[in-house]
Amino acid sequence: MSSSNPLAPSFASRRRGKIENIDDRQRNGPVAARGHGTTGPTAAEAKAERAREPTITSKTMSALQIWAPTLVLIFGGCCSNVYTLESLIQTSPSSGSLITAFQFLLVALASAPRHFSFSRGWRNLYLRERSIPLRKWIAYTAYFLSINMLNNMAFKYQISIPLHIILRSAGPVTTMAVGRVWGGKRYPVQKVIAVVLLFVGVVLAAFSDAWSKQAQTQAATHIEVEHHSPDFDPSSSAGTASASAISSQAPGFALLASALLLSACMGLYADDMYATYGRSGAITAEALFYSHAMSLPLFASQTKPLMKELINIAAVSVPSSQGRGSSSPWFDRDNSSSTSTWAKLIPFDQSATTAYFPVSIQIPRPVLLLLLNAMTQLLCIVGVNRLSAQSSSLTVSIVLNVRKLASLILSISLFGNTLPFGVMIGAAVVFVGGGLYALPARPTGEKEGMNGRRPQKQKRG
Repeated sequence: MSSSNPLAPSFASRRRGKIENIDDRQRNGPVAARGHGTTGPTAAEAKAERAREPTITSKTMSALQIWAPTLVLIFGGCCSNVYTLESLIQTSPSSGSLITAFQFLLVALASAPRHFSFSRGWRNLYLRERSIPLRKWIAYTAYFLSINMLNNMAFKYQISIPLHIILRSAGPVTTMAVGRVWGGKRYPVQKVIAVVLLFVGVVLAAFSDAWSKQAQTQAATHIEVEHHSPDFDPSSSAGTASASAISSQAPGFALLASALLLSACMGLYADDMYATYGRSGAITAEALFYSHAMSLPLFASQTKPLMKELINIAAVSVPSSQGRGSSSPWFDRDNSSSTSTWAKLIPFDQSATTAYFPVSIQIPRPVLLLLLNAMTQLLCIVGVNRLSAQSSSLTVSIVLNVRKLASLILSISLFGNTLPFGVMIGAAVVFVGGGLYALPARPTGEKEGMNGRRPQKQKRG
């Protein structure tokens, strides 16, 4: 019966062929096996494949080539910008508008060549075709300019740089509030807890700073009391001075709160705009140019007050160093702060300039700081834009939080700023909340659907 089956011989031959293939692979390895139809690589091919694979060293070098310039721009540019900003604020606290104008002018000029095309004609103002309509950029620029003006105006009301950094770190608080009210968004519990920590830390830091200034004012008042007549009422004077110390900072807090609220609204507006038109390197560069260039007409309308601020900041008297008799704001080092770190970081001196130039170049130190502030602001913005193009928003948030912490440490160490204990605790709570906010969390959409109901699982058949 078996000999009559036509499949029996072919089955036996196929079985013998498989056994021979297995024996060949065991005896001769992959070289012999390739002759029987297998696709295993030869030794030379395997070596070439390993050579083509990137090694750990090449991967590290590639990552450094991408990340090193970006991190240098962010930490070098942004932290240097904080240094020049605090130097200017110490020299002239009311120069916020002038600082903003210089920053916007330099960034607009630096980013302009990429967006001009003479072939477009004067009807299009010689501007290249835009990826996003101009009306969208007008609204975006209104947000952007208002935020920068409010932030810099706050320095007029005794808001120190460290406190300024801490308060501005509360951006997620207003972002979540505006997103919930305006956008109807839902947030994970983790981010809600993080925002509560941010809010508590900011409030603690603000009130601690105000209380510290109030205590200093009261101490100064009591010293003044000793030089007055016996009928002088110290309690009323101390109360008046304390109220004045608190009220002097209140407008600054209001300006920063308004800036945070507008920043949250701008974030939602930008999200909607990018969701419609996309987010690319070209659009990011377009945002950088139009947000700064379209703000220049406002500064042009304020030429007279800005020139007055420039004259005032250039005329700031800096005591001469090394016993020179004249008092001049030119490159002479401040004798009273010669031991401070920040004075040594600008080692320009009038006598040193004549050693290199036949004619002494006299530039007021505040004006030099103003130019350096605008240049470092440009480097900072370029670094943040590079980071946004290379990584996720989570990475951007983490890096910028670390940068703020570095700026805070820089301000304390270079300028001798002493933070009250309550402000230090508030700063720690703020940065912990910022780190918790940056950590990834499961989206609320996985828990609930868009209508607030839990999604039903599909039944398997």
